[in-house]
Amino acid sequence: MIDTHAHIDTSAFDEDRDLVIKRAFETGIESIIIPGIEPKDFENILALTDRFDNIFCAMGIHPHYAQQVTKENLEIIEKNAINPKVVAIGEIGLDYYYDFAPRDIQKEAFSSQLKLAKTLNKPVIVHNRDSDSDLLAILKNEQDGNLKGVLHCFSGDRNMLNEAIDLDFHVSFTGNITFKKSTLTEIVEITPLERILLETDSPYMTPVPLRGKRNEPSYVNYVAQKISEIKSIQINEVIKMTTANAKRLFKLTILLLLIPLFSLFSQSNSSDTIQPKVYQFEKAFGLGAVIGTHTIVQTIYNTTNNQNLEKEVSYEGIFFYGVAINYSLFDFLMLEAVYTHAKNDKIITKSKDLEGPHIYQIFEISSIWTANPYAKVNFYATAGFSMYANTLNKGRPLVEKPQNSNGFNFGLGLRVNIPVKNVGLFTPYLEWRINWAPTKVSGPAYWNPSDNEATTVESTSYYSMPRFGFTFYPDFLKTYHF
Repeated sequence: MIDTHAHIDTSAFDEDRDLVIKRAFETGIESIIIPGIEPKDFENILALTDRFDNIFCAMGIHPHYAQQVTKENLEIIEKNAINPKVVAIGEIGLDYYYDFAPRDIQKEAFSSQLKLAKTLNKPVIVHNRDSDSDLLAILKNEQDGNLKGVLHCFSGDRNMLNEAIDLDFHVSFTGNITFKKSTLTEIVEITPLERILLETDSPYMTPVPLRGKRNEPSYVNYVAQKISEIKSIQINEVIKMTTANAKRLFKLTILLLLIPLFSLFSQSNSSDTIQPKVYQFEKAFGLGAVIGTHTIVQTIYNTTNNQNLEKEVSYEGIFFYGVAINYSLFDFLMLEAVYTHAKNDKIITKSKDLEGPHIYQIFEISSIWTANPYAKVNFYATAGFSMYANTLNKGRPLVEKPQNSNGFNFGLGLRVNIPVKNVGLFTPYLEWRINWAPTKVSGPAYWNPSDNEATTVESTSYYSMPRFGFTFYPDFLKTYHF
């Protein structure tokens, strides 16, 4: 489990903070996230995350302190966000219950911190109390495909939930769902499990049966148990999915994997440093199809009879089609395997019916590097290796020959991410990819149409392949390994 919201930096834990943290990890908590409240707390929060490998934090200014959202303090947040332990911007939002800050100042402070989060490519942790309408209006205004986050300690109605999900946000539940007078049972029941996070909001919101005591991260299990009861599912299913949700949103998977490597170089043997387990990356598979047209340029070399002749031929507009499989390593990096097939009948005309058709089969193994992985429209570059299993002059016994070679591919493209609720992610894309086969390979050819017999020539090839395709990432093929 991951407690995504715990104020364990506050004075409520001054006397036994280390014991509270130790107890949390001993009872199955994998990570804890401490949200920031006001600038004076930032230094202490960062110092606490430095002491424990699997404690992380957020940097932000709570709406109670909205008047402290100045240019200088925003620069402090931005500077601190470079620290890999800072996984979000928060706790930010609106609070119309206490109204400790004027509402117009709260709204301006909230908007400015949302903009900063998008610039930093960090998710946000959002506080909301009695401000549903204004909060949603601001989130909608700022949502341009780059905004992601969680509405913490969610207590809204069905409409608020639907709006949050439509904005691509998560919601987190805390001990308030266990209270006898809770009105959140129906909300928990209808919330998709893949959008739920767990939190304690320690030291507040202590769950039943411990109400009256100080809350702490180890009690998050009671929240998970209540969700499993409401949804009539096994608690292990709740724990597995909410943990995966948190790791994906806050990118904890990569950090938790790398931390043990950093620890190898650490000189500290402090007994209060609790080492996390080693975690594998999230694995997501996508299946797709691709179509496009080849422009094939061949450089042909004739070295028979002591000749050293060279010429270049090209074939344009050759239709190809294929299939693809994607495998996500990180948010910004995927591996892709593509098979394409094309038939070149234009060689028949160019050779005056002496040759052709050529069959081109290309197998590409590529890496896809995405510049803005969390946007609705992604821009990316590809690079990888290619294998060519071509057949020259298919169906002509005198000159038919397989021609195999290896080479490279690289390209640029953009794709659009279209989520389909409860089904998966549909991603159409446009791409221009180059395949280059630099190694000379031999094959039969009629050097001149007047030749009586085919001669053996060598050639190198270059394939320009603009393409349109789509990849579909079905929910049932997503697997999470922890």
